[in-house]
Amino acid sequence: MASMRLVSALVVAGISFMGVSSPTFAFFEAFSTLSQELKAIEQSSPEGLGDLLEQLDATSTTKFGDVRSTDWFYRYVFSVARWGIVSGYKDAAGKPTGVFGPGNTVTVAEIVKMAMESAQVDETQCRGTPWAAQAEKHWAKAYVLCAQERNVRLIRSAPDLNRPARRAEVLSVIFDAFGDEPPPLFSPFKDTIDHPLESDIAYGAALKMVSGDKDASGNPLGTFRPDDPVVRAEAAKIIYERLRVEVMGEE
Repeated sequence: MASMRLVSALVVAGISFMGVSSPTFAFFEAFSTLSQELKAIEQSSPEGLGDLLEQLDATSTTKFGDVRSTDWFYRYVFSVARWGIVSGYKDAAGKPTGVFGPGNTVTVAEIVKMAMESAQVDETQCRGTPWAAQAEKHWAKAYVLCAQERNVRLIRSAPDLNRPARRAEVLSVIFDAFGDEPPPLFSPFKDTIDHPLESDIAYGAALKMVSGDKDASGNPLGTFRPDDPVVRAEAAKIIYERLRVEVMGEE
């Protein structure tokens, strides 16, 4: 798998889901700190996980009123927000509202931005003319140009940048941003057989970036819903898991 290692470049651009905001940069104090936190979170028992996150929370300024410690996505949202990779909504003056909106959908433009910045791509260095006229005056133009340089498959199809991004598409964008080449695997989900992005889905599942649907009792249903919109909580998990692979050097 071709990818950049955070051990050699410990800078990750902070991401705002609000497209009109200017990108800011957050710096990990040390690779060992991030690595230790990830390992502690991954290895913690269910009983100890809550205590660990509470300890980290005590030193963090990241607070979202709509993200509770009992939510399945809490660890992912909290972690990537703590590391400066994602942020919540801001008001017209640029002040954080304390709202993350975990159930809100993520647009194509937003996932392209998230993917580029998570992969440490400097959008100020991307030049050229957008393939789609919509991108010319769009807030995400620089990120779209970066996506073009990296031959992101979704951008080749000139999608509506403001429409919700689909679950399978999100994986393909992130893999393309990191330079990954998903192997020709068969997806474990019955509703992804022969899907154009089946290999991406299978690879994402293998890396624990995504998982299938479950019933109320937590039993797998064997479905993935590849063409359904992705929501912000899911995006936080996908980013977390991709960076876990990056930081911990997993294949």
